[in-house]
Amino acid sequence: MAETVESSNDAVNESNENKWKVGDGSKWRVWDVIDELESSSKSRDANNSDTSVSSSFPSNDKLRKQVVAILKEWGDEWAGKSGWQTLLNKKSLMHEMEESVVALQIFNDWIEQRQTKATNNAVLPPVTLVDVCCGKGIFSMLASYFYRGKISIVSDIIMIDKQTSIDWNHISASNDKAKDDERPMIETWGGCNLHEIDQVVERLEKHTNSTNKGQLALIGIHLCKLLSPSCVGVVNALGRDNAPFLCLAPCCMPRVVLASNENKRKKKGKSEKEDLVVSVRKYETFEERQSRYEANVRRDGAKKRKFADEPCYLCSEVGHPVRKCSRLPADETERLEIFQQASALIPCWKCGELGHIRAHCPSTQDRAKPPLTLPPTLDLDVASILRTHHDDGEDNGTRKPPFDTYCDLLSTAIQRDDIKVLDVGFVNNSAQHDNNANKDNWNRGRKSIYISASSV
Repeated sequence: MAETVESSNDAVNESNENKWKVGDGSKWRVWDVIDELESSSKSRDANNSDTSVSSSFPSNDKLRKQVVAILKEWGDEWAGKSGWQTLLNKKSLMHEMEESVVALQIFNDWIEQRQTKATNNAVLPPVTLVDVCCGKGIFSMLASYFYRGKISIVSDIIMIDKQTSIDWNHISASNDKAKDDERPMIETWGGCNLHEIDQVVERLEKHTNSTNKGQLALIGIHLCKLLSPSCVGVVNALGRDNAPFLCLAPCCMPRVVLASNENKRKKKGKSEKEDLVVSVRKYETFEERQSRYEANVRRDGAKKRKFADEPCYLCSEVGHPVRKCSRLPADETERLEIFQQASALIPCWKCGELGHIRAHCPSTQDRAKPPLTLPPTLDLDVASILRTHHDDGEDNGTRKPPFDTYCDLLSTAIQRDDIKVLDVGFVNNSAQHDNNANKDNWNRGRKSIYISASSV
């Protein structure tokens, strides 16, 4: 009997899966997403929760109709074609489209406000959209089609992701018609690590400077753990003139926040506030950044005490320092003069500065090597996020879940004038597990916090 039931379940599962197989594309999930957006249905089919629309979908009708038209265009052209199933028939398409549309609306509202605030209707520079941790690039494709014929507003789109193995053939197919459609082209930057903030900032600055593209607007949807603070750091480091806009939707909290559980820390022998901070990069001028780079280059040079690959200042031969050169003159005064000239080109082994040797170093520092010059950061104290939520006492309904508290705290690190933390009300019944075991689990629901930040 058990085998019969199991076989029956397998048959049902196989039938459900076959519903989404390639075929002619008429059963692909893109059409269900279109139906949901068109009907604005607030009822969800329990058996197909992956295609259900949020109960408080926060888009206006005009924008939603444009999105539906774009999806129909995609479905008519690509549904059923080889290579497109991972985009137009993916299980998470409804959720990803919802999240992208919200970000698109927040960005488009800023674009319209930006033009309204322009003095005497001045022509503003175009914006380069940067899709941070883009994944398949659903937001980027949607934005490219949404701003069709508006290249003067959104000139191009950059997709950033650390992964190098993502199939982006659909982006190439989209770009093939972008010029004729007068749509923003999409550039893919695979292998781009968001945590390497200096490299990301320099590459983005180089892009805008070399192409005269104007300003940058960063969109980060569903960013996990420390990726959200890193995204804020990139925006801060770029500066409010280069990157006046950010829309960020964190996915989850960094491990250091979860590690603040007091009971777990006591078991590991850690103090209550030990290392319970999230560091976020702050803005520094171009001159300050270059000075930091140069100081660290000197530091690296000062740490190199082997001369196997370094040419001698006096004879240019490799393998010995100038003080051991066989061509040194016998006269002490001449020798000291050569040493002084050589020291002007070699960092001091102690402080890393040029112009003197370690024996004559004026620095009073205690350490034997030059200190590492770090960029400016803001440390967010996350020690109390979980503790506040779990404190004893009656909850009158005003206590925020830890994730909401974390997003509020993260928003304070963004160096922009106008900052909003928005709960757009996404709902996912399959994640709520409405039962006694999970009713008090603050992390059971779908994350729906968006942080919008812009320069006035």
